[in-house]
Amino acid sequence: MKLRLTIFVMINSIFILIWMIYLFIVQIMDPHDFKNVINRRQHLSKQIITSYRGNIYDRNKQLLVSSIKLYQIDIDRNAISKYCKKNAVKGIKIADVYQEIAKIISKYTAISRKSVLLKLNTNLKANAVFIVKNITENDIENIKAKFGEENIPGLVKSFSGIRRTYPKNKLAARLLGMVKSSEKNRETIYDVRGKCGLESTFDTELSGKYGWKEVFSDANNRKIPFLFLKENKPQNGNSIILTIDANLQEIMENNLTHGIEKYKAKNAIGVIMNPQTGEILAMAGLSKEDNFKSPGSLRALPNLAVSFMFEPGSTLKPITALIALEKDIYKPEQKIDCRDYQMENRLIKDVHEYRYLSFKDIIAHSSNVGVSKIVEKIGSKMLYDRMVELGFGHRTGSNLAGESDGIFRKLKDWQGFSLHSISFGQEISVTAIQLANAYCTFANGGNVMKPYICSEIIDENGKRVKKFKPKKLRTISDKKSVDTLKDFLKGVVDYGTGVATKFDQLTVAGKTGTAEKSKSGTAGYSKDKYTSVFAGFFPVEDPKYVMVVAFDEPDFYQYYHYAAQSAVPTFKNIIKNMINLPQNNLLSEAKEKDIEFVKMPKLIGLTKEKTLLKLSKAGINYKIINNSDKNIVADQYPKPQVKFNKNETVIIIFDKKENIVQNDSIDYKMPNLVGLTLKNAISVSNRKKIKLIVQGNGIINTQSIPAGSKIKFGERCNISATR
Repeated sequence: MKLRLTIFVMINSIFILIWMIYLFIVQIMDPHDFKNVINRRQHLSKQIITSYRGNIYDRNKQLLVSSIKLYQIDIDRNAISKYCKKNAVKGIKIADVYQEIAKIISKYTAISRKSVLLKLNTNLKANAVFIVKNITENDIENIKAKFGEENIPGLVKSFSGIRRTYPKNKLAARLLGMVKSSEKNRETIYDVRGKCGLESTFDTELSGKYGWKEVFSDANNRKIPFLFLKENKPQNGNSIILTIDANLQEIMENNLTHGIEKYKAKNAIGVIMNPQTGEILAMAGLSKEDNFKSPGSLRALPNLAVSFMFEPGSTLKPITALIALEKDIYKPEQKIDCRDYQMENRLIKDVHEYRYLSFKDIIAHSSNVGVSKIVEKIGSKMLYDRMVELGFGHRTGSNLAGESDGIFRKLKDWQGFSLHSISFGQEISVTAIQLANAYCTFANGGNVMKPYICSEIIDENGKRVKKFKPKKLRTISDKKSVDTLKDFLKGVVDYGTGVATKFDQLTVAGKTGTAEKSKSGTAGYSKDKYTSVFAGFFPVEDPKYVMVVAFDEPDFYQYYHYAAQSAVPTFKNIIKNMINLPQNNLLSEAKEKDIEFVKMPKLIGLTKEKTLLKLSKAGINYKIINNSDKNIVADQYPKPQVKFNKNETVIIIFDKKENIVQNDSIDYKMPNLVGLTLKNAISVSNRKKIKLIVQGNGIINTQSIPAGSKIKFGERCNISATR
């Protein structure tokens, strides 16, 4: 008896001890998180509301990047079970409801009906069933509406993330960059941050601020609405409007892609800038593997226009030439000995053998020997200072993510032949943006501008938050010297190494560069690996565009490593495509400058004698219709005071006095020819006295003078047509 009592006491003591330990653990250590459960049921909690990330637009407000919110779908089994029990008399079964749910969800999402049913019929003890996530708001609303129509309960939607969308697909992928999303903590605060490209550069501006709202839940975790619950609305991110022109960007990328294929290059890079302001109008860097990559993977790659470094070769020769012009070291027509130049332990020679070239022709024909002779009279200090002033060796200030400094050694680290090598683009590495900005300085009269890619920042209502303006960093030369250099660079295109870029109606200036690539890991240069570059601007009289085109390692054995065979024709093709843009007026402006315009005098009502005397004094060619000595001028084309090309033939119509045209006005605006057949376009143009220069046959798809623009009598318009 005593033994049994002892055993009973011991067992009870152990049980009590275990129970006490369990209670201690539950109450003090809270392994089941009861405290948070109680707090949620007894106290208000805050639900985080994620903001939208701002959009990215091009300069013409074309949408490049936007955001959409994504949602998750769960099904509440308890709600469905209660619904079926309540409607049991109607013969509604859980299996039938599941079938209808699967049908609705599969219709508006990528998940199949079979997969939905499998999830609904698995792990039956769980009250909530996860079905699918990353569903757009539009699809969620459609699903919600269908659930409502069928009177089916149990649909639970919750925020799952934000997806960036790209209406232009791969366009400017490397430039725009990408974002990275993450959930910060157990409260599932969804965070989106720019990882690279413009998404990273302007992350602060694009990112919004979280909002929150107070929620109160019952024992079944159902939210109960109360009037006193507070809410702080999220602040959506601002949007940015770029200086980039999507049309120019597309032209650039298409031509670089074609160039990579044709010239078998490893990489291709292009930059277009406005030299007067520093605006970046197009920026692209492509690799030969890019065609096989998805848009998402491309956005994670570096922006080659600011990160890829290359030796610029002869494109740096204008720097030496500009200093020599400023210091009046040589006159433009002064001859310089350009035969092979033997220095101590080094022979400098040209690809083509020259004897004596003028200073101007040294640049036009890209003579290494000639530039070496010139730079010796300039000296290392002066060349070094000018290179630094132009921005080489440090970032441009564009603040673009991933921008490199380039490689430009301090003056104290220059070696014996560094002066000569750097003068023709060796022993230095630059980025395309650095080179383009230097040529902006040549084009705009000697001002170093700060490159920028964002024109303004706007809020979600379209109200301007910040406007970016051109910023001049410094002036490095005088107008006379720069104008002479511009003439030198025009000579490169007119008769030198860049002659393949020449246009009949548009003046172009620039410089070719065919640079050897240094061997990886060892001293010296590769024998068959080059970078071909062409940097230039147009039109020369009033430069509106600066452009740099570079190909990395084009095919050596087909001579594409020469810039004249690869970078130059690509440069020209890009200009051709630009001219064909409806809103581009490069050709019309260029033609205007070469044409002498005169005003048409008022002739209506004059006799033939007075009319012919007036036209003769003005030197105007004319054609008479309905010639009669007794009649007077009844009408005239062009109308009075209208400007027209002096070489054009005007039309004078003679008739009786009562038939005189009283209305002198005529609509001298360019008609819209795009979409018309060639025959109809010619008919419309003839009525307006417009001369068409036609390429192709069929339906008109481009015209060089934008529709609605003011035109002059006898205006010429380039059109292209395709079948």
